[in-house]
Amino acid sequence: HLLFGVNTHAHADHITGTGILKKRLPPGQFKTIISTASRAHADIRIDPGDKIPFGSRYIQARHTPGHTAGCLSYVSDDQTFVLTGDALLIR
Repeated sequence: HLLFGVNTHAHADHITGTGILKKRLPPGQFKTIISTASRAHADIRIDPGDKIPFGSRYIQARHTPGHTAGCLSYVSDDQTFVLTGDALLIR
């Protein structure tokens, strides 16, 4: 079962998709997640350092400043992958 829609930041192209998924899944099954600092609406608000469990694993929220207020990336418990949103590429 899909349990969480984990947003990296509060831009419409990200948060709109998790809202649509929530409406299409059985009530109570799916929770949206976003940074407290983003000031966006979600079922669960998290802060840097918080962990989101899945099975026997988790991802940990990391502050990723520069793109939007409250932007987060998520690092796996064994540090083999990171989930990011949009990136700023500066020369």
